[in-house]
Amino acid sequence: MTSDVEVISQSIESFITETAILVTESPLQEVHNAESYEKWALSANDVNLTGLWKINVSEDFKKKYDVYLSRLGQPALVRSIAVGIVDFTSEDIDHIGYNMTIRGKNLRGAWDRTLISSGWDHTTKQVSSDIDNPVQTADIETVQAESWWEDNGTVHVSWMKGVKKYGGGDFESRRYLEQNGEVLVCESIFHQSNDEEGTDNAAITWKFKRDD
Repeated sequence: MTSDVEVISQSIESFITETAILVTESPLQEVHNAESYEKWALSANDVNLTGLWKINVSEDFKKKYDVYLSRLGQPALVRSIAVGIVDFTSEDIDHIGYNMTIRGKNLRGAWDRTLISSGWDHTTKQVSSDIDNPVQTADIETVQAESWWEDNGTVHVSWMKGVKKYGGGDFESRRYLEQNGEVLVCESIFHQSNDEEGTDNAAITWKFKRDD
């Protein structure tokens, strides 16, 4: 004859087993994988942007840079000076885990910002909420930044939101490596707040060579 204690014990044991099965089969567990998330909190294991990077400038780049500045509303004199000194641009990057500290430098001065990535962590199989942290633009304007990795942890994406200069808008940057890690590419786009349909955004692709 089964006692009341044994019945209760069996019921508890059955409940725990059924609960464990439900948790294991839950779609929340299944979506914690690389295929389910476009945004990664960490780069791929073989990707690291750490290094001292010096800009690679050509005459074609200078022409495109002038167009970029023009679309940002910069007058001819300002553009002429900026194009003339762009050769002195460099980035010193420390990339550790979720954090990427970028120290930019040119003849106008220096700036630094730390970007904190959020999204799917392929080491813990956990997903973190979007993180907005205050950073400075190259124009020494404090804005909110959000960043993550795309393309299976090979492309670092960052958005600096709420820029007041250039008519207001957001800067988007996409950084990734080429030529076996010897070249750093940075695609920059300024998305204007009052962007009219059919109007081209200011965009430029920077290429840096390793200068460690």
